[in-house]
Amino acid sequence: MSKGKELLTDDGVTWDAFRKGDESALGQIAHKYYRSLFRYGIKFSRDREFVKDCIQDLYLELWAKRESLGDTDFVKFYLLKSLRRKIHRESVRRHWAAEDDEPNWEIEMPVDDSIEDRLIELETNEAKWHELNRELASLPKRQQEVIHLRFFENLDNEAIAEVMSISRQAVANLIYRTIRELRERL
Repeated sequence: MSKGKELLTDDGVTWDAFRKGDESALGQIAHKYYRSLFRYGIKFSRDREFVKDCIQDLYLELWAKRESLGDTDFVKFYLLKSLRRKIHRESVRRHWAAEDDEPNWEIEMPVDDSIEDRLIELETNEAKWHELNRELASLPKRQQEVIHLRFFENLDNEAIAEVMSISRQAVANLIYRTIRELRERL
């Protein structure tokens, strides 16, 4: 069995345990996906506390509805899609959807274990990151979102289609068009 299949099976087993009332399984899910959810959520709202609250509320709602939730081996994209809907609903409900509160798709540098390694990487790649960030920021928001989900959350086209509520073919076309545009610009 490949490593990817093991992960999916492990997620499926953990999800099933959570649905049956295992609090530690919910803790495992929350621990495993919190960073990804936060990175994704912060793209929709600059208010970090609001995003944290939405993630917390999402987990509380999942716990309350655990018995009625279906099976899934794709826990990560289920959570991403749920968080996306949650942030949108809460933004509308709280009337926080201001014009200047657009998604922030700027790429964050990955955090390394060693400060020295990070400084060296920052020094050697800073110009490239700035240029890429500038070009990504000039893309339409849908293209920015699909790039984030594909390359920073490592979701496949089917998962991205589920999260963004578009067809798999639309995802493939959007990724192809976006990469082509970025290559032409860079």
